[in-house]
Amino acid sequence: MMNERGIGIVELLVGTLLALLVLGALTAAVAVGARLVVAGGARGEAEDTAQLAVEAFTFDGRRAGYDPSAAGIEAIVQARPDGVTFGADLDGDGVVDATSEEQTAYACSAANQRLSRIIGRQSLPLADGVTACALRFFDTTGTAMAVPAAGLGTADRARIRAVALDLTLVPTALHGATARTVLVALRSGG
Repeated sequence: MMNERGIGIVELLVGTLLALLVLGALTAAVAVGARLVVAGGARGEAEDTAQLAVEAFTFDGRRAGYDPSAAGIEAIVQARPDGVTFGADLDGDGVVDATSEEQTAYACSAANQRLSRIIGRQSLPLADGVTACALRFFDTTGTAMAVPAAGLGTADRARIRAVALDLTLVPTALHGATARTVLVALRSGG
């Protein structure tokens, strides 16, 4: 005959152990899902950051050299492998105000792993986690110009017809890089 006293201690322990194993497996699955969500969010943020940096660069590059009063405004005020300064006479007074948005610079800082946009005296970080950032300059024939570390002189800057930004960043939560390259043609006059 069967013992009708109820569930014994051994059965309770086995049942508890099975429940703990199922709970552990579910917790591990939720943890993996959470890590995937975080990684996906970091990837999306990196892609957005790189795209916004490229768009800002393109915007400023396209208006460089705007000169409605034909005063002879320099489109490129400074050209270095790690930085460029654009000039534009946005208010039409014949002068580029270096303390306003009429002079906009981009600086790649390897030491800080940052791409910055500098407007007047205000530095705005565009992208952090930058692992590679370089500027290339092209003349009227589309040939890449050799740029010394000190930058190009006035005569060489006047020959620039396009500027390229090569940007690669790796956010701390990701293993894969996000890269963008943009080539911006400068306006040929006014």
